[in-house]
Amino acid sequence: MISASLLTLVSLSTVSIFAVATATADDLVAYGMSLEEFNDIRMSESEADFGGVATTDELWSEALLFEYEIAMNHSQDKALTSMGYHPYVICNYAPETGEQRAGMVNDAFQNTPGVDVSHFFFEGIGELNADERSCGLVRTFNDTIPKVYAANYSDATMWMKTNPLNPSMKMVNGTVEAIQSRMDGQTDVGMISVSNNDENGYIKRSTLEFSNVLCPGVINFNGTLVPGEEISQAAKDFVTENGGQTVRDSSYFYHKVNDEGSNYTERMKLWSDAISFVVNLTDPIDGRNPCLDKVIGETLTFEVFPLGGTGVLGVFSSVSEEEGYTIAEAHNMTKDDVDQCIWYTLYAIALNPMVCSVEVRARPQTLCPDLTSDLSKCPPSPPSSGRAVQISWMNIVIVSVTITALSFRVMY
Repeated sequence: MISASLLTLVSLSTVSIFAVATATADDLVAYGMSLEEFNDIRMSESEADFGGVATTDELWSEALLFEYEIAMNHSQDKALTSMGYHPYVICNYAPETGEQRAGMVNDAFQNTPGVDVSHFFFEGIGELNADERSCGLVRTFNDTIPKVYAANYSDATMWMKTNPLNPSMKMVNGTVEAIQSRMDGQTDVGMISVSNNDENGYIKRSTLEFSNVLCPGVINFNGTLVPGEEISQAAKDFVTENGGQTVRDSSYFYHKVNDEGSNYTERMKLWSDAISFVVNLTDPIDGRNPCLDKVIGETLTFEVFPLGGTGVLGVFSSVSEEEGYTIAEAHNMTKDDVDQCIWYTLYAIALNPMVCSVEVRARPQTLCPDLTSDLSKCPPSPPSSGRAVQISWMNIVIVSVTITALSFRVMY
């Protein structure tokens, strides 16, 4: 059963979902997979974010309903970048082949009144194909999922389970641990290598990159190729707009910690605290925010890279670690402040409905001999001393859709 406090959380928008689908809150939870079922599909941060407490099942169900609300409330004025769409993992449990199961999913959506081909993007079974079920990702507009269940109530509800993808489900397992280790000074964690000078004096570094895979229908939207620059700008706007309030209002973790104040996990508090910190940095008079305006706005690059039919959003630092420290200090930001900005950025990218997964990768970085990042303005190279330059975790601030959280670090 869903608690009364949750029904307050999800507000009137969720009520409208129930009306369309002629289903109760318990029905919608039944249409979704449990945390244990999802863990068999993806190794994500979900277990760390939701697990380890007596109320794990309740928290998981509450988050499912909250995401249904978000799916109904994203702005619909950015059709090309599809901010009015939401990603789901969808599984077919029918005793058929993977190909047949994919066909059943397509048929259910295509035969639902009020749903046309522009309302859903399904690219088949790409997450799991096992004897008992086949799973893939679908990205749908507004209330499409409730409509499908309503139109196929006696059929689809017997074989189809769907869960809106929340940020925890998108992050590859180990992402948080790797970032925290680097914050704690463990510079040898992960894919970071020792920097050195090349024969011309340039500094070669290996930095961390978050590679964020975009959801179906983001790049190819109804047969139209959306420019990467448009997607990148929309992703950056989502992270920085409204003084961080867009991210705050779309976060189940923030509402759970601040509206209810109990029965949440420590990891939920980590994300909530980062959001609160960044939002509270916003000046009430002029709206300036050093994390959003300087760290993210001026030093992080958001760039779309091709990858199959979906693509990857890369978010990474455009400056060196040393330059990042200077920027942060100039705006009165301490190391702890930078850490919070990083956590916020990572979470905000994973929260974006255009992103379906977030993963850490390595990215090379070349700097001038004086550790500045503008290679067109490098000063004369000093005599080579063969001295190795050690890289700190902050150099990894490259977030490829990648997520950016780390990226700030580099800037810091």
